[in-house]
Amino acid sequence: MNMTIPIEVELHTKITESGTTEDSSLSSSGTLYRKNDAVYLRYEEVINEADKVNTTIKIQNDEITIIRQGAVSMRQRFIPGAEKEGTYGSPYGPIQIATRTEKVDFDWNEAELKGHLSMEYQVLFQGEEAGYHQMLIKLRGEER
Repeated sequence: MNMTIPIEVELHTKITESGTTEDSSLSSSGTLYRKNDAVYLRYEEVINEADKVNTTIKIQNDEITIIRQGAVSMRQRFIPGAEKEGTYGSPYGPIQIATRTEKVDFDWNEAELKGHLSMEYQVLFQGEEAGYHQMLIKLRGEER
């Protein structure tokens, strides 16, 4: 994969916090490309008409880095079995968060132009557990 591939992105998240679960879904168009030994996924999230977030996900072996810029800003690394600190931008300034990643699975079938990225992780806010996240991104190459 030396070129940029236009893709359809289907993002599904499930967040469990204090005994309640919230599900959300998002569909978007994006691109997938390889640079050196990493795969990059880029897409735009539209929160409402005025607020948009550009998301870049870097996938390198079992390490995932998510960078979000726009109405929400965030930079976070995810490595299975590890706790990693990151930042979350808020109207009040940057907030330090951490994630404890349990599972990461990435698969991309070049011939069929489809794949997925799934992750499960615990979010920690000031050292306290603040929600268990399950994320599934389904990827499908667009017809050229």
